[in-house]
Amino acid sequence: MFDSFPPPARSRHEEVPTDWPFLLARADPPVDGDLCSTRRRDVVVATRDGGWEEAVVWAWTWNDNGRPVRWRCQVELGGHISWYAHDSRLIRPQDAGR
Repeated sequence: MFDSFPPPARSRHEEVPTDWPFLLARADPPVDGDLCSTRRRDVVVATRDGGWEEAVVWAWTWNDNGRPVRWRCQVELGGHISWYAHDSRLIRPQDAGR
């Protein structure tokens, strides 16, 4: 299901503006030794005003030693790339509708 690669460079975890219009919760990027899936996925992300914005997920990672599994994803959105906690209410595949 997933390809597994070392995590992307930590430089791909950018700060976002204080007036960020998206509802995503920032998450720590993976560290060396964490595996990631680097399969690109086109998504839509919930905005504070109740709308949806197109975005790209570049990488996924997960906690390999815990239950429940907690997914994190690297999202390119609004000109920034950063890591966020995955929440299926806020991040949806584009083909799933809004």
